Amino acid sequence: MKKIAFAAALIMMFAACAHREAPETPKPVGYFRIEVPPHSYRTLDTLLPFSFDYSDYASCSFENKGDNTVWLFLKYPAFNADIDITYMPLRNDLHEKVLAEDKLISNHYQIADDVEYSIINDPESRLFGQIYDIKGKSVACPLSFWMTDSTSHYFRGALYFNHAPNNDSLQPVIDYIREDVLQLIETFQWK
Repeated sequence: MKKIAFAAALIMMFAACAHREAPETPKPVGYFRIEVPPHSYRTLDTLLPFSFDYSDYASCSFENKGDNTVWLFLKYPAFNADIDITYMPLRNDLHEKVLAEDKLISNHYQIADDVEYSIINDPESRLFGQIYDIKGKSVACPLSFWMTDSTSHYFRGALYFNHAPNNDSLQPVIDYIREDVLQLIETFQWK
């Protein structure tokens, strides 16, 4: 009798477990996969006092702002992103420009999870500066950089997206454009 009762209890227990549905759990947030093209470059070589390589997938335009200041715009239409660049000659004001750059970067500290700095130091090419990788989901400018020859020229750029930032989903694009910026820096030459 005990064996029958035990067998009945086991059958009821298995039956109860078998008909039980798993509780529903929320799905994690997902993003569309962003396909990026292979890197390829062309050279910007104009009457400007510098040259560099930039992506074939970006268009380049520039605007002379007077006082030898030039604004350049590298537009990535496929990614709805721009690298906005400013070139200006130095007038014994490098220290002020570097302090202004640090102040611009410090504006991100409230929103950024982290800011990573990389040094640009190429004495042979007279190229010195910094790259800022600004980490965070809603950071407006995830990448910024400046370069100088330390005596005559100052060149700065920043990556912006033309929509509300969600850098978690845009990380493949940020990484792609960061590689383009590194190519720009590696091929950069003062004239």
